[in-house]
Amino acid sequence: MSKAYRGVLKTRISKLYGGDVTVEKARKLKSRKEATARDKQLANWFINMQTNRPLKKRKDPVVGTGKKPKGSGRRLYTDENPKDTVPIKFATVADARKTIAKVMKINKPYARKVQILTVLEQRAKVMGKMEQARLAKQAKATLKSQNKKVSPVKKATRKVCLPKAKIASMSSAEKQKVIRAKRTAASQGKQVRSSKSFIRDGSTRSKGLRDWVKQDWRQVGNPSKKCGEK
Repeated sequence: MSKAYRGVLKTRISKLYGGDVTVEKARKLKSRKEATARDKQLANWFINMQTNRPLKKRKDPVVGTGKKPKGSGRRLYTDENPKDTVPIKFATVADARKTIAKVMKINKPYARKVQILTVLEQRAKVMGKMEQARLAKQAKATLKSQNKKVSPVKKATRKVCLPKAKIASMSSAEKQKVIRAKRTAASQGKQVRSSKSFIRDGSTRSKGLRDWVKQDWRQVGNPSKKCGEK
Protein backbone atom coordinates (compact mmCIF):
# COMPACT_ATOMS: atom_id res chain seq x y z
CA MET A 1 0.00 0.00 0.00
CA SER A 2 2.84 2.44 0.91
CA LYS A 3 4.49 1.91 -2.52
CA ALA A 4 1.23 2.67 -4.30
CA TYR A 5 0.71 5.81 -2.19
CA ARG A 6 4.29 6.94 -2.81
CA GLY A 7 4.02 6.41 -6.59
CA VAL A 8 0.76 8.39 -6.92
CA LEU A 9 2.02 11.17 -4.66
CA LYS A 10 5.33 11.44 -6.55
CA THR A 11 3.43 11.77 -9.83
CA ARG A 12 1.25 14.56 -8.43
CA ILE A 13 4.19 16.45 -6.88
CA SER A 14 6.33 16.15 -10.03
CA LYS A 15 3.51 17.43 -12.21
CA LEU A 16 2.78 20.46 -9.99
CA TYR A 17 6.13 21.39 -8.46
CA GLY A 18 8.78 19.15 -10.02
CA GLY A 19 11.59 17.38 -8.22
CA ASP A 20 11.36 14.96 -5.32
CA VAL A 21 8.57 14.72 -2.79
CA THR A 22 9.20 16.76 0.37
CA VAL A 23 7.12 17.63 3.42
CA GLU A 24 6.89 21.27 2.25
CA LYS A 25 5.57 20.23 -1.18
CA ALA A 26 3.11 17.81 0.42
CA ARG A 27 1.78 20.63 2.61
CA LYS A 28 1.44 22.85 -0.45
CA LEU A 29 -0.42 20.08 -2.25
CA LYS A 30 -3.08 19.65 0.42
CA SER A 31 -3.46 23.41 1.02
CA ARG A 32 -4.36 24.12 -2.62
CA LYS A 33 -7.90 25.32 -3.26
CA GLU A 34 -8.24 22.69 -5.98
CA ALA A 35 -6.91 19.91 -3.70
CA THR A 36 -9.04 16.79 -3.82
CA ALA A 37 -9.77 14.47 -0.93
CA ARG A 38 -7.26 12.07 -2.47
CA ASP A 39 -4.56 14.79 -2.56
CA LYS A 40 -5.12 15.52 1.13
CA GLN A 41 -5.05 11.86 2.02
CA LEU A 42 -1.74 11.26 0.22
CA ALA A 43 -0.19 14.42 1.63
CA ASN A 44 -1.20 13.62 5.20
CA TRP A 45 0.12 10.09 4.83
CA PHE A 46 3.52 11.34 3.63
CA ILE A 47 3.78 14.05 6.29
CA ASN A 48 2.98 11.56 9.05
CA MET A 49 5.53 9.12 7.67
CA GLN A 50 8.27 11.74 7.49
CA THR A 51 7.67 13.47 10.78
CA ASN A 52 7.14 10.11 12.51
CA ARG A 53 4.46 11.45 14.78
CA PRO A 54 4.12 9.35 17.92
CA LEU A 55 0.74 7.78 18.53
CA LYS A 56 -1.36 9.40 21.20
CA LYS A 57 -0.73 7.68 24.50
CA ARG A 58 -3.82 6.12 25.96
CA LYS A 59 -4.74 7.53 29.33
CA ASP A 60 -4.68 5.28 32.33
CA PRO A 61 -8.15 4.07 33.24
CA VAL A 62 -9.98 5.51 36.21
CA VAL A 63 -8.49 4.39 39.49
CA GLY A 64 -10.44 1.52 40.97
CA THR A 65 -11.61 -0.06 37.73
CA GLY A 66 -8.88 -2.67 37.77
CA LYS A 67 -8.10 -2.07 34.09
CA LYS A 68 -4.51 -1.77 32.95
CA PRO A 69 -3.81 -0.72 29.34
CA LYS A 70 -0.78 -2.00 27.49
CA GLY A 71 2.26 0.13 28.25
CA SER A 72 0.73 1.65 31.35
CA GLY A 73 3.09 2.46 34.18
CA ARG A 74 0.59 1.26 36.73
CA ARG A 75 1.54 -1.91 38.56
CA LEU A 76 -0.83 -4.84 38.48
CA TYR A 77 -1.41 -5.26 42.21
CA THR A 78 -1.29 -1.78 43.72
CA ASP A 79 -3.40 -0.76 46.69
CA GLU A 80 -5.58 1.81 44.95
CA ASN A 81 -7.80 2.04 48.03
CA PRO A 82 -5.87 0.94 51.15
CA LYS A 83 -9.01 1.19 53.31
CA ASP A 84 -10.64 -1.51 51.20
CA THR A 85 -7.59 -3.79 51.13
CA VAL A 86 -8.12 -7.40 52.20
CA PRO A 87 -4.82 -9.01 53.25
CA ILE A 88 -4.27 -12.43 51.74
CA LYS A 89 -1.90 -15.20 52.75
CA PHE A 90 -1.10 -18.28 50.69
CA ALA A 91 2.39 -19.36 51.70
CA THR A 92 0.94 -22.73 52.67
CA VAL A 93 -2.22 -24.57 51.66
CA ALA A 94 -3.59 -23.96 55.16
CA ASP A 95 -3.00 -20.19 54.75
CA ALA A 96 -4.80 -20.24 51.42
CA ARG A 97 -7.78 -22.10 52.91
CA LYS A 98 -8.05 -19.55 55.75
CA THR A 99 -7.87 -16.65 53.31
CA ILE A 100 -10.53 -18.19 51.06
CA ALA A 101 -12.82 -18.85 54.04
CA LYS A 102 -12.42 -15.22 55.12
CA VAL A 103 -13.20 -13.93 51.62
CA MET A 104 -16.31 -16.11 51.33
CA LYS A 105 -17.70 -14.72 54.61
CA ILE A 106 -16.59 -11.09 54.22
CA ASN A 107 -19.30 -8.47 53.73
CA LYS A 108 -18.33 -7.29 50.27
CA PRO A 109 -19.97 -7.40 46.83
CA TYR A 110 -19.68 -10.49 44.65
CA ALA A 111 -17.38 -8.75 42.14
CA ARG A 112 -14.99 -7.65 44.91
CA LYS A 113 -14.75 -11.19 46.30
CA VAL A 114 -13.97 -12.56 42.85
CA GLN A 115 -11.32 -9.88 42.41
CA ILE A 116 -9.58 -10.87 45.68
CA LEU A 117 -9.67 -14.56 44.79
CA THR A 118 -8.32 -13.81 41.32
CA VAL A 119 -5.36 -11.96 42.85
CA LEU A 120 -4.70 -14.93 45.11
CA GLU A 121 -4.96 -17.37 42.19
CA GLN A 122 -2.67 -15.41 39.87
CA ARG A 123 -0.04 -14.73 42.51
CA ALA A 124 -0.02 -18.37 43.53
CA LYS A 125 0.45 -19.46 39.91
CA VAL A 126 3.37 -17.07 39.43
CA MET A 127 5.03 -18.46 42.56
CA GLY A 128 4.43 -22.06 41.51
CA LYS A 129 1.92 -22.79 44.30
CA MET A 130 -0.53 -24.67 42.10
CA GLU A 131 -2.62 -26.20 44.91
CA GLN A 132 -3.32 -22.74 46.37
CA ALA A 133 -4.21 -21.48 42.87
CA ARG A 134 -6.56 -24.43 42.37
CA LEU A 135 -8.34 -23.72 45.66
CA ALA A 136 -8.83 -20.06 44.72
CA LYS A 137 -10.22 -21.02 41.33
CA GLN A 138 -12.57 -23.53 42.95
CA ALA A 139 -13.79 -20.85 45.38
CA LYS A 140 -14.55 -18.53 42.47
CA ALA A 141 -16.65 -21.23 40.84
CA THR A 142 -18.55 -21.70 44.09
CA LEU A 143 -19.20 -17.97 44.34
CA LYS A 144 -20.44 -17.91 40.77
CA SER A 145 -22.90 -20.73 41.39
CA GLN A 146 -24.18 -19.01 44.55
CA ASN A 147 -24.56 -15.70 42.74
CA LYS A 148 -26.77 -17.09 39.97
CA LYS A 149 -30.08 -15.30 40.11
CA VAL A 150 -32.92 -17.67 40.76
CA SER A 151 -35.57 -16.87 38.21
CA PRO A 152 -38.78 -16.01 40.07
CA VAL A 153 -41.74 -18.27 39.52
CA LYS A 154 -44.05 -16.61 37.06
CA LYS A 155 -47.44 -15.74 38.46
CA ALA A 156 -50.02 -17.79 36.65
CA THR A 157 -53.75 -17.38 36.92
CA ARG A 158 -55.64 -19.87 39.08
CA LYS A 159 -58.86 -19.33 37.21
CA VAL A 160 -59.99 -21.98 34.78
CA CYS A 161 -62.57 -21.09 32.16
CA LEU A 162 -64.81 -23.16 29.91
CA PRO A 163 -67.88 -22.44 27.79
CA LYS A 164 -70.96 -21.86 29.94
CA ALA A 165 -72.85 -24.72 28.29
CA LYS A 166 -70.03 -27.14 29.03
CA ILE A 167 -69.83 -26.10 32.69
CA ALA A 168 -73.58 -26.71 33.05
CA SER A 169 -73.15 -30.28 31.78
CA MET A 170 -70.28 -31.12 34.16
CA SER A 171 -70.66 -32.87 37.48
CA SER A 172 -69.27 -31.38 40.70
CA ALA A 173 -66.45 -33.95 40.68
CA GLU A 174 -65.45 -33.01 37.12
CA LYS A 175 -65.44 -29.33 38.03
CA GLN A 176 -63.26 -29.90 41.09
CA LYS A 177 -60.83 -32.02 39.06
CA VAL A 178 -60.35 -29.21 36.53
CA ILE A 179 -60.02 -26.55 39.26
CA ARG A 180 -57.43 -28.59 41.21
CA ALA A 181 -55.40 -29.21 38.05
CA LYS A 182 -55.34 -25.48 37.29
CA ARG A 183 -54.27 -24.54 40.82
CA THR A 184 -51.48 -27.12 40.77
CA ALA A 185 -50.19 -25.74 37.45
CA ALA A 186 -50.39 -22.14 38.74
CA SER A 187 -48.39 -23.01 41.89
CA GLN A 188 -45.62 -24.26 39.57
CA GLY A 189 -45.72 -21.12 37.46
CA LYS A 190 -47.36 -22.87 34.54
CA GLN A 191 -50.05 -21.26 32.44
CA VAL A 192 -51.58 -24.52 31.18
CA ARG A 193 -53.05 -27.21 33.43
CA SER A 194 -52.27 -30.89 33.04
CA SER A 195 -53.52 -32.49 29.85
CA LYS A 196 -55.11 -35.22 31.99
CA SER A 197 -57.76 -32.69 33.05
CA PHE A 198 -58.66 -31.66 29.49
CA ILE A 199 -62.23 -32.17 28.31
CA ARG A 200 -62.05 -34.54 25.36
CA ASP A 201 -65.70 -35.39 24.76
CA GLY A 202 -65.99 -33.01 21.81
CA SER A 203 -68.38 -30.64 23.57
CA THR A 204 -65.94 -27.71 23.48
CA ARG A 205 -65.01 -28.19 19.84
CA SER A 206 -65.61 -25.17 17.55
CA LYS A 207 -65.62 -24.49 13.82
CA GLY A 208 -62.58 -22.25 14.07
CA LEU A 209 -60.72 -19.71 16.23
CA ARG A 210 -63.31 -16.98 15.67
CA ASP A 211 -66.15 -19.28 16.71
CA TRP A 212 -64.08 -20.54 19.67
CA VAL A 213 -63.54 -16.98 20.97
CA LYS A 214 -67.21 -16.04 20.57
CA GLN A 215 -68.35 -18.76 22.98
CA ASP A 216 -69.64 -17.63 26.38
CA TRP A 217 -66.61 -18.44 28.49
CA ARG A 218 -67.20 -18.59 32.24
CA GLN A 219 -65.20 -19.40 35.35
CA VAL A 220 -65.65 -23.02 36.33
CA GLY A 221 -65.41 -22.14 40.04
CA ASN A 222 -68.07 -19.45 39.68
CA PRO A 223 -70.07 -19.67 36.42
CA SER A 224 -71.87 -16.43 37.20
CA LYS A 225 -68.63 -14.59 36.38
CA LYS A 226 -67.18 -14.24 32.93
CA CYS A 227 -63.61 -15.45 32.36
CA GLY A 228 -62.04 -11.98 32.55
CA GLU A 229 -63.88 -10.83 35.68
CA LYS A 230 -62.18 -10.74 39.07
